[in-house]
Amino acid sequence: MFRTALLAAALLGTSMPIFAQDATDYSGTYLGSGEGDLTLELNHIEDDAYGISIETVVPMENDMPGCAGGIEGEVLLSEGGGNFFVENEMYDPESDSPMFSERYCEVGLTFNEDGTVVMEERDGCLEYHGASCGFSGNLVHESAAG
Repeated sequence: MFRTALLAAALLGTSMPIFAQDATDYSGTYLGSGEGDLTLELNHIEDDAYGISIETVVPMENDMPGCAGGIEGEVLLSEGGGNFFVENEMYDPESDSPMFSERYCEVGLTFNEDGTVVMEERDGCLEYHGASCGFSGNLVHESAAG
């Protein structure tokens, strides 16, 4: 009788439902290049919400000016990626300057099956990095970078 109860308990313990965990956690540091040396930091907050930080750097070379900039905030990411928006503090709807005429800086993120990320600067980000660099490029998670 004791064996039967022990066997039943063992079977019950192994047949409990397994709850799915977040299959896609994009957290981590991604490194790459494009319009500068790029760094993307993602920290999972909850559900589809992530803390995000993007940095770009173009070093000075041969007396040519360099460039650097960054943005941070929160982004919602779905299975394929998402769009990150930062409100431009110096937005002026009357301005003809591309630095001030866009209400938001927008950066698109596309996550590929091979673990790479494509970042695409869409509009309004000039205020955050200057004219010699940008937030567009291809990145890979630091754990996969060689």
